[in-house]
Amino acid sequence: MSDAVAERFLKEFGDFDSYLLYSSFKSEVETHSLIKYLYGMKKTVYLPVVSGDELKLGSYKGEASLSSGAFGIQEPVECTDFKHIDIAVVPGVAFDRALHRIGYGKGYYDRLLGAVRFGIIAGFAFECQLFDSFDHEPHDIPVDVLVTENDIYRRNS
Repeated sequence: MSDAVAERFLKEFGDFDSYLLYSSFKSEVETHSLIKYLYGMKKTVYLPVVSGDELKLGSYKGEASLSSGAFGIQEPVECTDFKHIDIAVVPGVAFDRALHRIGYGKGYYDRLLGAVRFGIIAGFAFECQLFDSFDHEPHDIPVDVLVTENDIYRRNS
């Protein structure tokens, strides 16, 4: 099913120059193949680096540029400055129809999305992770689009 999410994403968003992706773990939509594909297409790919209570960004430069970081997640060895990122893709444990997300409860992505301006914020999930609604906090930042194996959902403007 992860391949279907990646294919749908690339069909819609594959022409951008710069991407923030995440290194998938646990039951998240798998992203490692997508990261390698975009890098092979000469796209600029950034990955999060956990630094204390925040996420910084590092450039993906192939497998050798990664090491096991916080929580055992693969992340770039070095952080990188950046000017603009066309699209940020974030994981979630669950999303609602208003495209709010629930993560693992540490608030890393909410702080990053609140501090950095991205062209588009996208979420990756499986259909079984999509719910009609759930409670969210005022600081929770919804995604602009949610890509699943079956569809692309867009937030009402």
